[in-house]
Amino acid sequence: MTKVSLQSAEAARLEKQGKPEEAIREFERALAHDPQDGNALLGLARLRLSRGENDAGRALLRRLLKVEPQNAEAQVHLARLDAVAGDEKALEALRKLAARKDADAFVLLNLGQALLTRGRFEDAAEAFERALRLQPEESSLLLALGMARQGQGKGEQALLHFQKATEVNPGDYQAPLLAARLLVHQGQLNRALTLMKQAVERVPDKAELYPELIQLYLLMGETKGAMRTAAEFRTHSPRNAAAAYLHGLTNMMMGYTQEAERLLNASLSLEPKGIDARLALANIRRMEGDQVGALKWLEEAWKLNPQAPGPACELAVLFMSQPGGAAQAAQLLGVALGAHPDEPSLNLNMALALADSDVPKAREHALRAKARGSKSIREHAERLLSRLS
Repeated sequence: MTKVSLQSAEAARLEKQGKPEEAIREFERALAHDPQDGNALLGLARLRLSRGENDAGRALLRRLLKVEPQNAEAQVHLARLDAVAGDEKALEALRKLAARKDADAFVLLNLGQALLTRGRFEDAAEAFERALRLQPEESSLLLALGMARQGQGKGEQALLHFQKATEVNPGDYQAPLLAARLLVHQGQLNRALTLMKQAVERVPDKAELYPELIQLYLLMGETKGAMRTAAEFRTHSPRNAAAAYLHGLTNMMMGYTQEAERLLNASLSLEPKGIDARLALANIRRMEGDQVGALKWLEEAWKLNPQAPGPACELAVLFMSQPGGAAQAAQLLGVALGAHPDEPSLNLNMALALADSDVPKAREHALRAKARGSKSIREHAERLLSRLS
């Protein structure tokens, strides 16, 4: 390995502190100064791979092997990438390396990750457990074992591993995030909220986490918390259309329609083809008793994507509220159902649109809605089926 440069040493320090963005910049500075800095090439490759940027990571590893042809870590990383891509020879090479008595945790981790990607959860878990016997406090191994256990359907074991990973690596956001998602799936929303907030607190500039936290607040009926988080999202990402949309949506849900309209229009200025913002603006117009204004926004949303379930359903509901509008509603719902034949909301609304003109087809769509829909959709479908019988 080449002598460690000052920039590479600083980058490694930043990475250990849980500051990947700053570490990436320092590694890139090191490579700008010396394109053959082996430590920088390997450190940057690790970070790229950890973020799922496999093509960038592969390119860096190949550069490293030109500088250090015998670099074992680079060879193992590349073997894993090839194995994940379906290369059986690469997977077999990883298996042989892992079968050696002197196999280290790094080799076992890479074998496990290749198996995990292929859905071979039991074999992956075995590799991760072997690696953890060598490095019991390594958060990446705990995280990986948790994912394997989740794949096996062992949710409680997965949670234990995610929670331990959260404790041993205070700078990592992935472990609390994965734990929160699993808890949501289990219906443990309060515990999920605590961990989701922890994930966001650890990386407050990571924009993609905010919508998930906001949706969790809304799922729990905590609109104030959702609005507060949306405001934080907007503060961190002022040029993000989703941030403006979610801030506007939560303001609308709190009854602050004037501020909601301002924010939703700001979202459209950032993303002129935004459909969700148009649907929310249509809802505000309806709340204000402005059916003409609502129709304008719904038609705009529908024209942007006639196959999208949301605009089709909203516009169909508006049409069905008008005399003779059921046929028009059925026509546009048919277009969306062509792309999403099993979508519950589309089927329920189609059943309503056909209830007075084609009872057999209405029943067919109501049954589809009942089979796949949420609790409220199922209940609505059952009432409609009783009426149609």
